[in-house]
Amino acid sequence: MYENQVRWAIATLHEKNYQLLSQTPDVIQENPWAIVYRFQSNQGFVYLKCVPSELSIEPTIIKILLSEFNANVPVIIAENSSLFCFLMKDAGIQMHQYFKQNFQSDILIKTMREYTNLQITATHKIDRFLELGIPDWRLEKLPALYDKIIAEKKLLLDDGLSKNEVEKLRKLAPTLSSLCSQLAQYNIKDTFGHADFHDKNICINPDTGKTTIIDLGEVVITYPFFSFLNCLFRAKENFSLTDEQYHQLQMDCFVPWLEFESQENLLGILRIINQCWPIHSVLGEYRLMKSVNQVDYQKLLRQGRFANNFRYWLLNPL
Repeated sequence: MYENQVRWAIATLHEKNYQLLSQTPDVIQENPWAIVYRFQSNQGFVYLKCVPSELSIEPTIIKILLSEFNANVPVIIAENSSLFCFLMKDAGIQMHQYFKQNFQSDILIKTMREYTNLQITATHKIDRFLELGIPDWRLEKLPALYDKIIAEKKLLLDDGLSKNEVEKLRKLAPTLSSLCSQLAQYNIKDTFGHADFHDKNICINPDTGKTTIIDLGEVVITYPFFSFLNCLFRAKENFSLTDEQYHQLQMDCFVPWLEFESQENLLGILRIINQCWPIHSVLGEYRLMKSVNQVDYQKLLRQGRFANNFRYWLLNPL
């Protein structure tokens, strides 16, 4: 399916004096919205990522984050905008795999603080990202985005929700608006955010300890604590952290935000985010599903990608 992209990658690497140990790359990730190949070369591993056109903004985002924000992102070797693919250097192994051997909270805390500092810096430059067409999920936009998805009754029914559940979701629209209004009262602003930020989308170089954020085609402009909660919650689940460990992790990762709000208020923000977090997840799933071809779209239905999140929202509204 991606023969042209692989041929382009091989030719480009040869032009840039990479000597490939094999002309056939390994497939290390494959799903309807991305396929990632790995080449072995005399300069280490090189990765080729191919995506649908709707998600092809990733290399542009990476370049901006590196040049304007000095962020820890992949190093791009080359890109092909017509084939919707790009080549990047190796950034290490997934933090998820690294932590399986030994969870190290200090590494995650350092990574979270670096990510938070990026978000704080980007707060005043969100127009830079919006001009590129990055989705606008700011608090003021969330209620309308929610209404748009709820209006797609067939999509929700096909994913496993009942008519009664869809009607209940419609009636909860004012609740979401209220939660967004509550969040807007705090001194934390909408900013750049990774819509799927967690330990599988962070790489670490075992030799240097440097971390790199990957999968940057899923970035949005949104409230920063959605990705904050997502990353820490996934760490709690993936590495079986106790409630006490999880709470301490939150406190340690809060540090950069204490410049803007008290610890008590930050915990209040997290309580609200925990309630409407499923809506943010649904928006991410919706975006991915709308980016794929019709065949893959049909395959993704009835997997509960919307239903599971919406049911959490139905059972846990404030």
